Amino acid sequence: MEKKFVILLEKFLRKEANAEEINRLKELFNQAESKEALTALYAQKWEQASLALNAETDEQMWNYLQKQIALDNYVPVKYPLWKKGLRIAASLLIPLIFACIGYFYSENKFSSSSVPVVVHTGTGQKTDLRLPDGTQVWLNSASSLQYDNTYNQKERIVYLQGEAYFEVSKNEKKRFIVKTDELSIEAVGTSFNVEAYPEDNYIAATLKEGCIRVSNSYRSEWLLPNEKLTFLKNDRSFVKNTIPDAGQSIFWLHNLFVFEQERMEDIAKILERMYGIQIHFASEDLKNIRFSGKIRNTSLDSMLQMIAFVSSLRYSLENDSTILLLKE
Repeated sequence: MEKKFVILLEKFLRKEANAEEINRLKELFNQAESKEALTALYAQKWEQASLALNAETDEQMWNYLQKQIALDNYVPVKYPLWKKGLRIAASLLIPLIFACIGYFYSENKFSSSSVPVVVHTGTGQKTDLRLPDGTQVWLNSASSLQYDNTYNQKERIVYLQGEAYFEVSKNEKKRFIVKTDELSIEAVGTSFNVEAYPEDNYIAATLKEGCIRVSNSYRSEWLLPNEKLTFLKNDRSFVKNTIPDAGQSIFWLHNLFVFEQERMEDIAKILERMYGIQIHFASEDLKNIRFSGKIRNTSLDSMLQMIAFVSSLRYSLENDSTILLLKE
């Protein structure tokens, strides 16, 4: 039990503990064995840390510690006494640590909500995760998902920047809500995709199975399977369409790109996020060229060759991370 407590505590201090581990740590916190384990842990860490300190720093830290814990008979001690004083210092610190933790706990500063969980994908990366309620999430490139440790207590709320596909664990008593910068997407038990990159001029939700409600402060729309709602940021309008196959919105999960009359400017943004490059256009009219096709995500060069061939464009590599698109 002591070993488990120490492992959980160290994960908590590194901000790596998930909601379930935080709750377990709170259960263990008030047990006597945990206090003994914590005392031993801090004594060990203190001893290890002192080996790396020079004499001057040792003495400064010891004197500072004495001031902080307000010893009745404060007398600055010299370095030779420091090693002997390590265990005394540790024993004095432990009650202080517990008093602080107790204070934060009572003031709700040690509550689970104070430790958000954030999952982030870099350029060209994808990942998947399972939320505490069993909901499965896949994150696309350059995206982040955040939730706090009140998740699945009364509500299930996550915050998304970027793109993600959700397969929601059904629970009619606890709403599942995806919050983006300007929209909320609410579901009970369903599968849907959300695109919400801050730099894009739109946010889109596409429903594969079930039912979702997409809303902001002044409007809401319900979606049925194979429906897509696009929120246009420039005029704050909602556009809802029926699409042949909602699965097309998640081809990115299978390393595919599927474009249906997409503007070249929008395709360039996708490639920039996926490959960590910058794409420039030789002229403004090139941005409005439309492209349709299904391309397997292999290499950047293969992608550009295919797009250039079909769209009568050519491209040149300016440097390791900059592409210039030109007319043939």
